[in-house]
Amino acid sequence: MRRRESNPRPSAQHSGLSTAPPSQFIEHDRRSTYQTLTRVNANQPVCCQLSEGVSVVLHQTNITRLTARALHAAGYHLHIIEHLSIMGAPKLEHVVVEDLIRMPRLKSFFITQAPLLHRVAPLPALPELRTFMITTSGLLEVPNLSHVHDSRKANTSLSYLQAIDLEGNHIKTIPSHALRVRADQVSLNYNLIEEVPKHAFKNAQISKLSFKGNTKLKRLDEHAFAGNLLLRQLDLSNTAITSLPTKGLEKLQILRIERTPSLKYIPSIYEFQQLEKAYLTHHFHCCAFKFPEIHNPARHKLYETQMAMMMQRCASIQKSQARKRRSLEPIRPVTDGAQTVTALEDDDASTMTASEEYENFEEYFSDSGSFEDDDQGEFHDIVNDTVVSISADCGNFNTRNRNVECTPASDALNPCEDVMGWSWLRASVWVVVAAAVVGNVAVLLVLLTNHTELTVPRFLMCNLAFSDLCTGLYLLMLAVVDLRSYGEFFNYAYNWQYGVGCKIAGFLSVFSGQLSVITLTIVTLERWFAITYAIYLERRISLSTAAKIMLGGWLFSSLMAGLPLLGVSDYSSTSICLPVESKDIGDVIYQGSLFLTNALAWVTIVVCYVQIYRSLGGGGENYGGRRAAAAAERRIANKMALLIGTDLLCWAPVAFFGVTALAGVPLVDVSHGKVLLVFFYPLNACANPFLYAILTKQYRRDFITLVARTGQCNWLVEKYKLSTTPPPTAHTNPSTPAQLMPLVDQKNHSQVSKEFSDFKA
Repeated sequence: MRRRESNPRPSAQHSGLSTAPPSQFIEHDRRSTYQTLTRVNANQPVCCQLSEGVSVVLHQTNITRLTARALHAAGYHLHIIEHLSIMGAPKLEHVVVEDLIRMPRLKSFFITQAPLLHRVAPLPALPELRTFMITTSGLLEVPNLSHVHDSRKANTSLSYLQAIDLEGNHIKTIPSHALRVRADQVSLNYNLIEEVPKHAFKNAQISKLSFKGNTKLKRLDEHAFAGNLLLRQLDLSNTAITSLPTKGLEKLQILRIERTPSLKYIPSIYEFQQLEKAYLTHHFHCCAFKFPEIHNPARHKLYETQMAMMMQRCASIQKSQARKRRSLEPIRPVTDGAQTVTALEDDDASTMTASEEYENFEEYFSDSGSFEDDDQGEFHDIVNDTVVSISADCGNFNTRNRNVECTPASDALNPCEDVMGWSWLRASVWVVVAAAVVGNVAVLLVLLTNHTELTVPRFLMCNLAFSDLCTGLYLLMLAVVDLRSYGEFFNYAYNWQYGVGCKIAGFLSVFSGQLSVITLTIVTLERWFAITYAIYLERRISLSTAAKIMLGGWLFSSLMAGLPLLGVSDYSSTSICLPVESKDIGDVIYQGSLFLTNALAWVTIVVCYVQIYRSLGGGGENYGGRRAAAAAERRIANKMALLIGTDLLCWAPVAFFGVTALAGVPLVDVSHGKVLLVFFYPLNACANPFLYAILTKQYRRDFITLVARTGQCNWLVEKYKLSTTPPPTAHTNPSTPAQLMPLVDQKNHSQVSKEFSDFKA
C-alpha cells in the first residue's frame, strides 16, 4: 500500500486528536470488527491516504459534537474520507449525521468508548458505507439504519453492510424498521435488551444475527424474526430466553444458544428446514433433535405425511415422463424449421407440466407457510427458488431423518434414556421404595408412640429410621417421575432437573445418606462401649450426650446436602439428581468428602463389630459344655456378620466406582451407575429397620404393647403372651415359670444380652 504525504494540517492538540508512533498499523481486534486503522507521528494529524482515500482516527478526543465543520477545520477533505474512527471520546454527546452526506466515499464509521453518546439520529443515504460500529458506549436504542442505501447512486441489488456492531452499549429497545437493512452480520451483544418485538427485522436481509450476552433478554415475540428472509446464523447465547420462535428461521443453518439454562423448550427439528449445526445448553435438547418422533409425535406424523405426498408426486412425475419418452418416435432428421420448433415446444410443455405439479406442493411441504405480502418487501425475489429446490429433491430424495450436528450431545452423565433406564430396575426400585417407606414408618410409629422411658438406643433408632425414610422418599420421587415420563423423559427433563422437585430429591438423598452413616456409626460405638465395658454401669453414653452428638450429625448432614444448592456441584447435572458432575476443584473436594465420610464410617463399624464379636468369646467356645450359651453367641455373631455384609454390599461398590471416577478413570457410566446409586446403595434404607428394630424382641414387645393400648386385635396380644410364656415341666409348678440358669460363667451373659437386645436380640 503506497503512502502519500497529506497536506499540512493543524496540530493534533488543536483538532482534539491524539497521536501514536509513526507508520504503525494496528488491527482493531474486536469480535466483529475488521478495520485497519493508521497512526502517525505525534506532530502530525492522525490520518493517512489509503488507495486515494483517507482513514481518520480520533483517539482520546475531547470533542462533544462530531460535525463536518470540525473535521474540515482540522484540515481533512471530507470527500476523500473513507474510514472515520473515534476511539475514546468521554465528552462526545452528539453526532450530526446530516454531515455524513458530505463524505460520499465513507465506507466505515466507528465509535468506541463514548459513554455520553445516548442516541444517534437516523442515518441518511450513504451508498458506500460497509461497516457501522458503535461499541462500549452509552447508546440506549438501536440507530435507524434503514435508509443507508436508499440512494439512486447505490445499486440496491448489490449494496449491503458487511458489519453492524453495537456491542457493549446500554441498548434496551429495538425500534421498528431500525434494522431493515442488507447486512452480512449484525451484533447486538452485551446490551440490556429485554425483548425482541414483533417484526423487529421486517423486510431485512441479515445473514448473521447475534444477541449474545444480553442477560436480561427474556422474551422473543413469536414473529420477532419474521420477514428476515436470509437469516443463516443466530446467536442467543448467555441470555434468559425461555422459548425460541420459528417464524423467519426456516433457512437457519447454525444456531447458538449456549450458557442459557433458562431455555425450557426447543422446537422440533422439522421447523428448521436447513439447520446443520446447533450449539445448545442442555443435553436433552440434542436428544430431542436426535429422536424427533418422540420429541413431537404430532409434528413427526405431519412430516411423514408430507414425505408420503412428495414420494407420491415424484412417482407420478416419473411415470408421466416415462410414458412421454416411450411415446416419442426414434430420432429422425429434421428438415423443416417448423417441425423443430414444434418438437422444442413439446419438450418445453413436458417440463412445464412437471414444474406446475411441483409449484403448488410448497404449501404442503413447508411447515412455516409463506409470509404476508407486506412482509416480503423488495427483497423477496432473491429467495424465490421453490420450483428449483423441489425439483432437486425429487432427484435426490431421502426419507431418512436429517442429521444435525448438535452439542452438548448425550454423554455418560446425561444419556437419552429414561430415569431408570431398564425395565427390571424400574420394577425393582418400587420394591425397595415399599420396603424402605413401610419399614421405617413402622419403626417410627412404634418407637414414638410408646410411653416408656426414652433410652439412648430408642433415640438413635428414631434418627436412623428417619434418615432411611428420607432415602425411601427420594427413591419414591424418582420412581414417580420415571413412571410419568416413561419413553420420553427428555420432554420432561427441564421441568424435573431444573425444578424444585429435583433439588428436594437431591437434598433428601445426600442428607439421608450422611445422617444414616453418622447414626449407624454412633449406634455401633454405643453398643461396642456398652458391651466391652459391661461391668462399668456408670460408663454409659447419656441421652443428653447422644442428643448433642446427633445434633452435630444433623448439622453436618444438612451442610453437605445444602452445598449443591449454593453452587458447589449441582443436583441438576443428571436425571437422578445426585451431585456427580465435577466442573472444578471445589466439586472434586466436595464429592471426595462424601466418599471419605462413608469410608471412615464403614471402617469404624467393621472394627467395632469385630471387637464386639471377640468380647463375646468368638462364638466358638461351648463354655464347658454349655452349648446353649455358645449357640446364643453364634446367633449374635451371625447377626453382626449380616449387618457388616449389608453395609459392605451397599457402600463398597459405590465408593469404589466413585473413587475411580474422581481419579479420572470412570469405569461405569450413569446408565450402569444407576444400578449402584438407585438399587444397591439404598438397600440399607430398607434393611436397617428390619435388622436393627423390627426383627428384635424389644420391638415386638413395644408393638404388642401399642396394639393392646388400642384395644384392637386382642387375639394377636393373647398369641404373643402364649408364645413368650415358658411351658411347664415336671420339675416345676405348672403355674410357675421355670427358673432360668446362668448362661455364662466368666461374664454375666444376661447383662450383655440385655444391653444388646434393643438392636440385635
